[in-house]
Amino acid sequence: MPAPSPSLRRCRVLPVTADRRRRRELRAGASLVASAGADLGCGEEPEVRVLPDGRLWLSDVGVAVSAAVVYRAARRVLAAQLEAMAQVSGQSVEEVTFGWLVGLQMDDVLATLEHGAPDADAA
Repeated sequence: MPAPSPSLRRCRVLPVTADRRRRRELRAGASLVASAGADLGCGEEPEVRVLPDGRLWLSDVGVAVSAAVVYRAARRVLAAQLEAMAQVSGQSVEEVTFGWLVGLQMDDVLATLEHGAPDADAA
């Protein structure tokens, strides 16, 4: 087996610890909140770019993240929102969650009736 090239020998791959993963999720969550706020007219929309390796560069928090990190961050942000909505409304998290899901499902049904069935996902 040939020896790795000098550039590969200098390259150190750091293992992703739970702590590093959590920090990336927190930064991605902050970027999601900032983007959502910008969509609602609060602040400026952060720059997000797709890197050649498929990760997203979140310029406002200075981190590159995978789709999995963004998904986990979004789950945490939504979980916090569901808990806050339950606390303010006096309902259980279950009631708030299922109420929101029913609303989203109804929106999907109405969009399907209005625009036809969506194409099947490639995945």
